[in-house]
Amino acid sequence: FLLPAAIVIGFFFFTMSIMVRISVAPNLGPAQIGDGFTPDNYIQFFGSTFYLGYLFRSLWLAAYCTLITAVLGYTLAYFIHRSGRRTRVLVGALLVIQFFTAYVIRTYAVMLVIGKTGILNRSLLGAGIIERPLALLFTETGVAIGMILVSLPFMVFPIVASLQSIPPNVEMAAASLGASNTRIFWTVIVPLTMPGIAAGIVVVYLFELTSYIVPGVLGGGYVDMIANLIYAKAMQSFDHPFAAAAAMVTLVVSGLTVYLLQKFFRLVTPRT
Repeated sequence: FLLPAAIVIGFFFFTMSIMVRISVAPNLGPAQIGDGFTPDNYIQFFGSTFYLGYLFRSLWLAAYCTLITAVLGYTLAYFIHRSGRRTRVLVGALLVIQFFTAYVIRTYAVMLVIGKTGILNRSLLGAGIIERPLALLFTETGVAIGMILVSLPFMVFPIVASLQSIPPNVEMAAASLGASNTRIFWTVIVPLTMPGIAAGIVVVYLFELTSYIVPGVLGGGYVDMIANLIYAKAMQSFDHPFAAAAAMVTLVVSGLTVYLLQKFFRLVTPRT
């Protein structure tokens, strides 16, 4: 059992070592990597507000999209947990289907919903709520909607698992002591489901921070994120050293984010 894990971990560090080596290599031209050592790629990245803008936009979008996804995901998970068997099976099946549907297909499905002639605009126009179609496609709002909808199952599933692990007699004991339903929810249920919330937030944040297809399709080149920059540098400009440096910066930021989130949730999660 240890050998397959060792092979995977070894392959990961091997590829990372190659990435680190390329990131500090001089760029000799399109698709040409020098043999020397230079920090110029990192200096170019951190010395340019243009490139830093991609990173900050990605951090900002991922942050507030994760918070919205957490609220929506917890609401849906709690609804599934409290619903009857048929409703649980139906909603769970819809989430599983979305989860296993190809990422690109899900993104294009969101485009059909929020487009100028999409379902959302036609419904609002038909109801007389708006007079002209909402400009959601190729905007940050449209990208945020797509990221939230695509990543929702990653938030719902761990929270549902945490809710189902709570013994029913815990809520009954709190109610017998005079606690209201609201107080039971905030002081009993939410703290006990913190491991599921933590898992969902970490996965969703990293998923959205490194998102490539959603901003590429729904942003249309107007709301690019750090992954779009890395792809453009590697596959269009063929500046592989700079692309590797940007990728390493993103990897370090992602690792630091996971570390800080773990520290935070260890402080707020009740110990049993």
